[in-house]
Amino acid sequence: MLNKILLSSLLILTLSEAKESFSSERLLGIEVGYAGLDSKDAIGLDQNTHSVEFGVRIGAQNKEWRTIVLGDMSNSDGHKIQKGLISFDKFVWQSLYKKDDIVFKPYLSGHIGYIKHSVDNITETGLLYGAGVGVAWNVLDEVDFDLGYRYSLTQLDRLDSLSSVTFGVNYIY
Repeated sequence: MLNKILLSSLLILTLSEAKESFSSERLLGIEVGYAGLDSKDAIGLDQNTHSVEFGVRIGAQNKEWRTIVLGDMSNSDGHKIQKGLISFDKFVWQSLYKKDDIVFKPYLSGHIGYIKHSVDNITETGLLYGAGVGVAWNVLDEVDFDLGYRYSLTQLDRLDSLSSVTFGVNYIY
């Protein structure tokens, strides 16, 4: 319960700060990813499972930072996963090619969130946190693509970590 209150407070604070700090560029997007799950089976043996995940994202950005609230889910090999997280991305460099006006922005990120994992009729919920790396590139003024890698640790008994390669499309307004 305390984790839910903490996560909700962090979400409200982030969104209120994002409105003031990033009022020029807000984004709405979707993402698809390929995730690897390091989990334990019913008797405690390690398992590696792979799944496809789908999600929606909303956020704000400026030239240096991006904050995204993300919700996604996956269902594979009996593992049902639902995640809600906040990601803080720091753009480390920008390249502008004058020829076609495409901007490449590599980034480093950190995230924290909430996860619900169901397998073998057992459901666990808990905290999720981790880091990532990726590149965002603007193909139009209103659209950018995002290719990233996220590694997440959990506090769950049956799910140790997740690693995801994701591709996202964001509409910037």
